[in-house]
Amino acid sequence: MTESTLCPPLVGVMKDYNIKGFADDYVNPRGLPRMEFIDEDVAAYVKSKGGETAVQKKTDEMFSKYKLYEYKMMQSKDNLKQKIPEITKTVEMVKQLKARVEADEELEAHFELSEVVYAEAVIKDKPKTVGLWLGANVMVEYSFDEAIKLLTGNLATAKESLEQVLEDLAFLYDQTNICEVNINRLHNYLIQERRKENEAAAQK
Repeated sequence: MTESTLCPPLVGVMKDYNIKGFADDYVNPRGLPRMEFIDEDVAAYVKSKGGETAVQKKTDEMFSKYKLYEYKMMQSKDNLKQKIPEITKTVEMVKQLKARVEADEELEAHFELSEVVYAEAVIKDKPKTVGLWLGANVMVEYSFDEAIKLLTGNLATAKESLEQVLEDLAFLYDQTNICEVNINRLHNYLIQERRKENEAAAQK
């Protein structure tokens, strides 16, 4: 390994990596890998893992994986944060529609004629069902109770998924920090080794 292949040192401070509540024996339920921490004896660690090149390659690979995982998780988080309010609003709309029908109240609606043009109408025949978009241009008709049950279940699933994504992001944050510290320690170790080699060569 030449000096040109070394990763530059990363600026940062060490921290308690369990600060977010991840125990040392924590195993991510979604299978995200844990980064092994390089302790103070970097030389012994490098030797036990097959040498400088092997450690450098493994560390770089893990860092790239963590950043890719993080990118995908951030997309999932943004999608879920947009999806949850939409489902919540739809549940409330169906509940309100059901209540007004049961109370025999007049229903007013706005129909979209074009992108910015709407027409107001009064629905005389009380609806008994609602149509829900399921995706892929598919709409299914449900009774009020069926729609509320389906939407409530979808909402619970979305909230649970968001909690899992946030947990995974927190875990990835810790593992990325560990990876960055490892890169920093490995870089400093290799610089010291090169300096020793140069000094030894100069004394010959």
